[in-house]
Amino acid sequence: MSDYDKRLMYKAIELARRGEGLAAPNPMVGAILVRDGEIVGAGYHIFANVKHAEILALEDAGERAHSATLYCSLEPCCHYGRTPPCTDALIGAGIARAVIAVADPDLRVSGQGIAQLRAAGIEVVVGIGEAEARELNHNYFAAKNANLRREK
Repeated sequence: MSDYDKRLMYKAIELARRGEGLAAPNPMVGAILVRDGEIVGAGYHIFANVKHAEILALEDAGERAHSATLYCSLEPCCHYGRTPPCTDALIGAGIARAVIAVADPDLRVSGQGIAQLRAAGIEVVVGIGEAEARELNHNYFAAKNANLRREK
């Protein structure tokens, strides 16, 4: 874990905070794409039923997303819901590396997004900024963990 990765992850977490009061019931998520030391794309989750942070960052970066590193405050989704899977878009854009603060506790994701990125040959680092990302989405994590307890 480098200071550079930490610094960029904290930028992604701060970006995610812009969704406070807007993203619910979805989590607040920030995503930054960096290529050759330059931020080439950024996005945050604004409203439920609207594009996720990763998609907005990809759109912001355009072709510059190829070979970039993603810094994302929550594991990218890998399932169809109200939006298509972010993992498919990230793989399709050709990102080279993903730095993810924390795995998504949603059972439809829950490590599967990370696994899908790795299976596509993308280097994945998990855990930088994890405590801050969990705190940011305390209510989301609490709700997902309550659902897990009910399902058992």
